[in-house]
Amino acid sequence: MNHHVVPSSRCQRAFARAAQPALEIDSGDVVTFETTDEAYERLWRGESPDEIPDEDYNIVTGPVVVRTAEPGDTLKIEIVDIHIRRAWAVWIPGYGPLGELTDQLHVRPFSFSNGQITISERLQVPLSPMIGCIGLAPATGTASTLEPAYPFGGNLDLRELSVGATLFLPVQTSGAWLSIGDLHAAMGTGEPAHISLEAAGEATVRVTVEKNLRLLDPRIVLEDKTLCLSVLNEQGTIEQAAQLATRQAFDLLVNEFLLTPFEAYAYVSAKVELRFGGPASPIVIAVVPHPVIHRAGLTPI
Repeated sequence: MNHHVVPSSRCQRAFARAAQPALEIDSGDVVTFETTDEAYERLWRGESPDEIPDEDYNIVTGPVVVRTAEPGDTLKIEIVDIHIRRAWAVWIPGYGPLGELTDQLHVRPFSFSNGQITISERLQVPLSPMIGCIGLAPATGTASTLEPAYPFGGNLDLRELSVGATLFLPVQTSGAWLSIGDLHAAMGTGEPAHISLEAAGEATVRVTVEKNLRLLDPRIVLEDKTLCLSVLNEQGTIEQAAQLATRQAFDLLVNEFLLTPFEAYAYVSAKVELRFGGPASPIVIAVVPHPVIHRAGLTPI
């Protein structure tokens, strides 16, 4: 296993197979992606939001080519560490659900220590770093790092993409072409203000090619649960996405936890939670608590 570092100077404003690769790695290697917060620093130095192109707000570092990854494979991305170097609160007039409540731009860098971010003299919140944007190259053309999200990743903005999580993404093109950016120092579930406490830092991941796992959409595995994602396309409906996410949950329980179809159906009915992701793209998530399997007589295995 090798450990590589990709500097933030190797950055992209889209996911694309045509991009110049930052490096090539073997399956199982560890990569540290240094990320940028360039747009927020520019705002802090006096530029107006209108002077900064939309794609500059979600610059990603990469892409990294993974040898042996081919379409039909799945890329397993284990989040090993996230280090935050600096963080910002940004309140832009007219942007997001709360944008109408201010008529001036607010950009404030935050200090943090001992695992706490100091918002004011009387208010702190826990430092809770996560990856906002992580994705692969599409089979053809380019894909935005801002919106929408895609079955192969993108601006997912999911609180669960923190240290200890494992993200699985379906590979679309030879080499996968993995890029990471848009770190957050803290973010409420669903990114309610459409801007988190934005950050720059380093994200370290272990990248493995899974040849025997075929997915249509992203999957996130945590210690005690799995999130089955259904990313809504332009032609789809929320109902269709919910049905697909639920079916993925059912298949997970049958194929990986080895429940019978009826057991899986009853478990989905009793325990699986459906919720939305976002806000960059409509995503329906089936949250599957990992079942405890019992022997006859209800003795846990």
